[in-house]
Amino acid sequence: MRFRFTARQHLRRAREFEAVRKFGRAFQSAPFVFTLYIPELDEEATPVRRFGVIASRRVGNSVVRNLCKRRSRELFRRHQQELPQHCDCVLLVRRKFPELSFADLEETFVKAYRYVTRTK
Repeated sequence: MRFRFTARQHLRRAREFEAVRKFGRAFQSAPFVFTLYIPELDEEATPVRRFGVIASRRVGNSVVRNLCKRRSRELFRRHQQELPQHCDCVLLVRRKFPELSFADLEETFVKAYRYVTRTK
């Protein structure tokens, strides 16, 4: 099965990122901080999983930051079906992110979304 990361799934506005980081549940690790927020769904709206990446200049130059963003989006694309039907996710990239292999990042990402989606 092939999953896509469509334009509709991108978090774009600063207030959307702020809402996720303020009201969401976070998982902190060395390579990244993963935050998941399940907003209220309007009756006429269709459920969608949305994702955004934050990579500051501390991570590296633009080439490194863009590599980190591409890897982050690929992690989300591969595992989006395991997330709740309607949710917003933000991945804050840390300095250690570019040093790890994709397999290590994927393992940490799986731990992160399992942690934030488990019931209390």
